[in-house]
Amino acid sequence: MAPVAALTVALALAGCSSSDKKKDAKPGPPPPAPSEQPEGQANAAPGAKAVTMSGGLKKPVTYSDKVTVAVSGVRYVKNKKQGPGEVTGQSLTIFTLRFTNGSGQALDLNSVRVVAKYGAGKQTASPTSYANLNDFYGAVKPGASKSASYAFDLPSQGYKSVMLGVSFDGKHKTALFTGAIHP
Repeated sequence: MAPVAALTVALALAGCSSSDKKKDAKPGPPPPAPSEQPEGQANAAPGAKAVTMSGGLKKPVTYSDKVTVAVSGVRYVKNKKQGPGEVTGQSLTIFTLRFTNGSGQALDLNSVRVVAKYGAGKQTASPTSYANLNDFYGAVKPGASKSASYAFDLPSQGYKSVMLGVSFDGKHKTALFTGAIHP
């Protein structure tokens, strides 16, 4: 019986010491809410290389209510992974968009639609998935911004003439961006 008593005392002491450590530990910042994903993760595109853009792709669209839509970056990647919606070896063009809400009301981004066209004939680029790219969702509070990235099967030979259309609600006209991409 003595070994059992010794084991019981040892377990009781171990339990005390771990709770003492919890009391001494300094609380850290709370984790982000489950519906919020850090912007870097929402736009993660491993292996993607930045390309430059010119013309109207660089010019933000600002509406009368001070809502602004901008193309904040363009990247290029050759897909090496296989996953849902991904094609190994496919060349993808990734557009990162940023909404800035300068209005006095929350901006609903649950209906954002992005269309990419390229070339002289304005062929529609097929949307595709890549890595951890996420669409816009939720709302943007007044004075805040939110970014998301969209991947398209847009061949580099179409880079000389690119058009990107971004619609997000029935109150605002579609934001149109036209220009060229330079690898």
